[in-house]
Amino acid sequence: MKTGSLFALACLVSLPLQALAHLGLAVTVPEHDAVLERAPTLVHFQFMATMRLTNVLLQVSDGERRGERIELRLPRDDEGRPSLFGDSFDLPLPALEPGSYELVWQAEALNGQLLVDDLTFTITSE
Repeated sequence: MKTGSLFALACLVSLPLQALAHLGLAVTVPEHDAVLERAPTLVHFQFMATMRLTNVLLQVSDGERRGERIELRLPRDDEGRPSLFGDSFDLPLPALEPGSYELVWQAEALNGQLLVDDLTFTITSE
């Protein structure tokens, strides 16, 4: 009886850990550290679970403009909450000049867990 109870407890405790292991980013286009001949017009996110993209920051990461922020607006619902929701979505980008960029993003899972990561890419020419 004790062994069965301990096993059941161990299974219950491990469930959140197993769920967390399945959350995360599977793919972005462009890929992290990509070197591109043309500026991308969007960033594609593919997650391993349903997520809501809640925050993004795009900034120049090299040269004289290093640290310059480039405004990105997330689509919002009627209540002002970010509305990019699902396991796959595209974030439109403004016209970008050659250079290196860092995109920092934050997404929230259905269980409230926040994921924060970044991706960098370089545009070599237009």
